[in-house]
Amino acid sequence: MDRDKARARVAELREQIRDADYRYYALNDPNLTDTQYDELYRELVALETEHPELLDPASPTQRVPDVIAEGFEPFTHPSPMVSLDNVTTEEELRGWVERGDRFLQSDDPRRYSVEPKIDGAGLELIYEGGVLVTASTRGNGLVGADITNNARTIRAIPQRLRGDKVPEWIAVRGEAYMRKDDFAAFNKAAEEAGQQTFANPRNFTSGSLQMLDPKVPASRPIRYFAYAIGGVRGVSYGSQEDLLDALRDMGLPTVPETRIVDGADAVAEHYAYLVENREAIPYEIDGVVVKVDDFALQERMGMRTRSPRWAVAWKFAAQRAITTLKRVDWSVGRTGVVTPKAVLEPVFVAGVTVSNATLHNIDELERLGLREGDRVEIERAGDVIPKVLRPLEDRRTGDETEIEVPTHCPVCATELDRDEGKVAIRCPNFACPKQLEGHLAHFASRLALDIRGLGEKQIRQLLENKLVTDAADLFTLAKDDLAALERWGEKSAQNLLDQLEAAKTVPLDRLLYGLGIREVGERGAKILARAFGTLEDVAAATEERLVELDEVGETMARAVMDWFSEDRNRDMLRRMAEAGMAPSRIEVASGGVFHGMTVVLTGKLERMSRKEGKALVEAQGGRAGSSVSKRTDLVVAGPGAGSKRKKAEELEVEIIDEAEFLRRAGRD
Repeated sequence: MDRDKARARVAELREQIRDADYRYYALNDPNLTDTQYDELYRELVALETEHPELLDPASPTQRVPDVIAEGFEPFTHPSPMVSLDNVTTEEELRGWVERGDRFLQSDDPRRYSVEPKIDGAGLELIYEGGVLVTASTRGNGLVGADITNNARTIRAIPQRLRGDKVPEWIAVRGEAYMRKDDFAAFNKAAEEAGQQTFANPRNFTSGSLQMLDPKVPASRPIRYFAYAIGGVRGVSYGSQEDLLDALRDMGLPTVPETRIVDGADAVAEHYAYLVENREAIPYEIDGVVVKVDDFALQERMGMRTRSPRWAVAWKFAAQRAITTLKRVDWSVGRTGVVTPKAVLEPVFVAGVTVSNATLHNIDELERLGLREGDRVEIERAGDVIPKVLRPLEDRRTGDETEIEVPTHCPVCATELDRDEGKVAIRCPNFACPKQLEGHLAHFASRLALDIRGLGEKQIRQLLENKLVTDAADLFTLAKDDLAALERWGEKSAQNLLDQLEAAKTVPLDRLLYGLGIREVGERGAKILARAFGTLEDVAAATEERLVELDEVGETMARAVMDWFSEDRNRDMLRRMAEAGMAPSRIEVASGGVFHGMTVVLTGKLERMSRKEGKALVEAQGGRAGSSVSKRTDLVVAGPGAGSKRKKAEELEVEIIDEAEFLRRAGRD
């Protein structure tokens, strides 16, 4: 490839990889499979090697992605959490071994640690005096997000190390993950309750760890494996085998399928064993990590620019298959979004028979250029929901047919809308049977009103017998009508009525969540409930008042106003109130020094994190705001405070420094 073409291709590859890194690390919504990403990365490395004049310090091959999660304090790792080079074949693995021989100027057989590569989320744990003090995500390898409170909720992570050989300080590195059976059970329960389900354990685990409310990860079956350290004081280890033994002795779980073996043949043998038994292993793995066992040899081999010479990741081949796209079905969700699903000729792949695959949305459908009758390549590479990768256009016979995007709802025939600037098409008919079913399931779900005995089957019966048209009708159900339903009876009918009666006084945030307002999840509902106190005040809130709230942007504010402005929603709330619905207020600290005040923190805080400051405001009965307005009562301004301090001065809002804030809060 000549220089000009190489320059253009390098620029294109770098942009694709940066975008993929952002989606993977920041959004937890990868747009490429591991195999696709590796192919792009290898091509970029090859071009930069062929054309060294095109090397750039900002290239993805020269540094790891510079992204950390929003909403958490940054944490600088004591030493970089480096990436590993990949190999995909036994030949490449043996090439890596031979390069190590040449570097060490020795071809003596070496010992290797062969560890299953867990498909989870990297997590570093720092212990001081045996006590967990900090947990952080990998982030960009240099700086991660401090998620200590969330990590403390993982039962597999000891809060205090055990044994008589605990270092005075140690940075443990490992992987947060979820067992396949736990993930399947969670998804099944969520589906039955009408809640969100998740595509794969890795994204679910990573997303859970980065939720601002620790109760979320605490409610999810996350586990942890330790496999390395980023530093240690007070003790030393001679090998990876010694380290893993020590970690286990200290109460930290390690990957049970890890083997310490001699020579490349034994590495290949254990790799083959794991490939053969992959489906039986209770957690998702996507390869093995091969490390030189001896730490002294690791020290001699050292590092390249972004990866160690003494370790390599041997990735599994992608789990793909070829089958026929029979047709595309369209399903309607509880918010009216209509999504395409590929119906496939059943094919065995990755240990299961696959007959359906996700197509996400109409933009993805158009990008793929699929036709009904196409031979298609699908991939299950660790995902629970298979994905269509591409049509095999060279195998088309001419009998394939174009896929028609519906203009009317496939359930109720209402004309569909498309949100401006978004990929979703939506059924606007609130009475659409599928929307009603999803609406009621969400309303009754555990995180909403938690109405036991009102699952998917019972909701269908209520709708089929025309006993309900929305959530308000649940509170006017008659015992005789329920008892007359198939497989019901007086006892089950009375149990449901008792559950409904108890649900009338749920905390306001759970009712708001259960209403299914677009853009308002569990966290958003709690913010609204704390800020306004009553359902009536939430309904009457202006957009200006809503966007003043911490973590509430214009999109959520507009969604809240739109929901409460619709006649059918107001009518539903009126009928709920007539039936006795009286949600309770969220308990907010009262009597504190900041009781009833809106406090905004801005600038650099020296003695506490921003998160700790906000928590202190709430603990003292106040509300932590994100922007300064005429409703702001107090601004805490540290060094570097800019526009917020200026606006506070213009509005004559009281401004204090961090020391005075802590003094008033009784923390001086």
